[in-house]
Amino acid sequence: MKKEITIGICFVMAGILCACFFGYEYFTTYGFLNEYHMRSFADSDTELMTLLGNILWERGKLFVFLWILSYTPARKVIPLVLRCLICFTGGIFLAACMLNMGIAGFMFFLASWLPHGLIYLIVLYLMLRSDRHRYYAHSHPIGKRVAAILGLVIVFVFGCVVEATAGVWLMRRVILLIY
Repeated sequence: MKKEITIGICFVMAGILCACFFGYEYFTTYGFLNEYHMRSFADSDTELMTLLGNILWERGKLFVFLWILSYTPARKVIPLVLRCLICFTGGIFLAACMLNMGIAGFMFFLASWLPHGLIYLIVLYLMLRSDRHRYYAHSHPIGKRVAAILGLVIVFVFGCVVEATAGVWLMRRVILLIY
């Protein structure tokens, strides 16, 4: 556990350093986090069903890909690779937010990730930690396997709905507070 936390912290720091050294001009001048784009997002009126469909499609592709990979021998390294990628991209995004918005960028970073990010992490954890072989025993009929998959799909769709509703509302409030 201690080693995993240390690896996560190292990848967050690597992401922050990459954003600061290699992406400073992009994130501060040309990036999507500049004041013009943020105000445009806060002032826009996005249709809920269109946004939900886009979120389901974009997140769904990734989760289906990971679900298929979870049935392969690569299943052993997927949690470590995902943890490293999430920490690295989180570090890049945190640095980009703070480069553009100062200390208020940390609040923006949290608002962009919560509450739907926690739901997605729960789905990832349940998807990657479930033991596939025990479902093939005679004591676990196909009904239990289908119920487990259906439960994951329901939690995933709930995360998408939370992102499309509460996440967008929260982001708009935070942008209006910052700018």
